[in-house]
Amino acid sequence: MEERWIKRYANRKMYDVENSKYVSLSDLAEIIHSGESIKVTDKSGKEDYTPQVLRQIIMEQSKQSDVSSVSALHEWVRMGGSYLDQQWDELRSGMEGWLKERRERILKGLSREDIEALKKKVDELEKKVEELDS
Repeated sequence: MEERWIKRYANRKMYDVENSKYVSLSDLAEIIHSGESIKVTDKSGKEDYTPQVLRQIIMEQSKQSDVSSVSALHEWVRMGGSYLDQQWDELRSGMEGWLKERRERILKGLSREDIEALKKKVDELEKKVEELDS
């Protein structure tokens, strides 16, 4: 998946290169919620500001919701970034396991004939792509 390039200027304004317009943190949050990824750099594209901007978005969203309890926030500060990293790793690992299980279930449900028919379709599509390329 290609990332949407956002330039961040010294005055902290951010510019969506693809849509040729300035964007706010809430605009970036909407882009991410729609399933796209972003890459925020300085205007030259050399320095990556993506992690900082993502943290800003998370902080802005947490201000808008009253979900975070004070005790949980204290715990986050005590544990530092490693707590969030650990939680993310556990979530990712769980999702990867779930996806693997779902894929295996789907493949088990297919008969040998279904798999052969799918392979044949893939081969046909590859030939059509090759014809278009030549």
